[in-house]
Amino acid sequence: MFCAISGEAPKEPVVSIKSGHVYEKRLIERYIDENGKDPITAEELRIDDLVPLKTSPNTAFPRSPMHSSVPSLMMALQNEYDAMVFETLALKKQYDAVRQDLAHALYTNDASMRVIARLIKERDEARDALANVHTSLGLPAAETADVDMPTAPSAALPDAIVASIDEKASSLSGERRARIKRGAPEGYTTADAAGDLHEQSALSSLHGASAPGVTALDISANGALLLTGGKDKTLLVLDRASEKVLSKLTGHTKAVTCAAFSGRANPCVGAAALDVPMPSYAVSGSMDKNVRVWRAKDQGGYVSAHILKGYTAEVTGVDIHPTDQLVGSASRDGSWAIHALDSGERLLHITAPSADEESADGLGGYTYESFAFHPDGQLAATGTADGAVRVWDVKHGKQSAVFRGNPGAVHALHFSPNGYLLAAASRASGDVKVWDLRKLDVARTVQVYTEDGADSISQLRYDPTAQLLAVAGRDLRVFAGKSLAHACTLDQNSAPFTSVQWNPLDGSLAASSLDRTVRFFGTHDL
Repeated sequence: MFCAISGEAPKEPVVSIKSGHVYEKRLIERYIDENGKDPITAEELRIDDLVPLKTSPNTAFPRSPMHSSVPSLMMALQNEYDAMVFETLALKKQYDAVRQDLAHALYTNDASMRVIARLIKERDEARDALANVHTSLGLPAAETADVDMPTAPSAALPDAIVASIDEKASSLSGERRARIKRGAPEGYTTADAAGDLHEQSALSSLHGASAPGVTALDISANGALLLTGGKDKTLLVLDRASEKVLSKLTGHTKAVTCAAFSGRANPCVGAAALDVPMPSYAVSGSMDKNVRVWRAKDQGGYVSAHILKGYTAEVTGVDIHPTDQLVGSASRDGSWAIHALDSGERLLHITAPSADEESADGLGGYTYESFAFHPDGQLAATGTADGAVRVWDVKHGKQSAVFRGNPGAVHALHFSPNGYLLAAASRASGDVKVWDLRKLDVARTVQVYTEDGADSISQLRYDPTAQLLAVAGRDLRVFAGKSLAHACTLDQNSAPFTSVQWNPLDGSLAASSLDRTVRFFGTHDL
């Protein structure tokens, strides 16, 4: 028996009572469902007209005629292979379509999360602005409703860091008051003796001659090491006593703009400074938009520890926090940040507000030209290109005050060691404004140069006893006492001074210049 449709032996044979033809049951039932007639005679046929045939189970199922020869077997295998290839192609197309759909879904989700984060940030900033307005007007803070939305990253330092800052500020406050109350130790430059400052020695031919100029300077807390940065993209660590270079630090791709040693937060003055250990870190900022952290190794050498990236414009200010755990920096891209010294992790990044927010602020100016930490470590100051000085709460990244009045970009900032005053100067004017942090007003104005705008002030520094203020520009000028009366002018340089720093050991001065020289000034002959 063979199926009238397939020509093969049926597994479940049935016979039509009308035509007598034998069929495979599954084939004829499907044909009847679709056509309702006999496939051979074309007569009307129903499933009820089919009668199953009984076959002996001991009878071997006959081999299909198609598989009775080698060519037939090869053709069957080829058909099976072609069918498998077509099925694989269909599965691959389906897989690619699913991948594309999944990628589109992930992109849509990522874009949605960015929009949500931006909206949350704008909402929080609007709340803070409203609270500040109410506070300034003496009104109760406005109530805001909680919104069940994903939490945006907090613009504040981690709790452990905040606790460390508070603990350090508490200890430094008492130590600072005691140090200032004691006054200058024996052999240290006093306000009365500041007029006797004169050049003691000089280190010349520092850094490269192809791009001449020493642009950054710092002295270690024990007075033993000197850190310089130059236009030649390098930094030098020098031994102050032997005047030898201990390390040449390379890695910046553009001129160095600022540099600092760790360990100067609570300087010991006089002979006590000799017991202060060597700085564990040095940091530097550059026109290449990066901040580099250098770690101390044996024999006064330093090696690169971290490269702190993330700015989109030149780094114009760096300072090491009084805890010696953090480094702060600011850039002309309108942002400032705090990183961990040991790991290089960015802990806080405060960016410039949007144009609408800046306009609503009514202040403007978020292109930073300088950066400095307060002696207690709870505040930081940034000098801007439009003459504003912004004071920030370090722990929460919030702006605390804005001082305006400098006629130009504020390139120089330094807090007084007593913690009450902030000196600021710009290269466009010939004076220094000293702001009182308690009264939020100008305490005094120091006239450095008489010709308005004729000279540029590059940097200024209070000494550790808070009795002396050194200002570097066309020459080096020192102002003394609470009134900051002019004490002396030091003009042995052949090019403008770029940086100045007090030596805590004896109150002497070190000043760098564009003539590739670092000069040392003191009241005693060496």
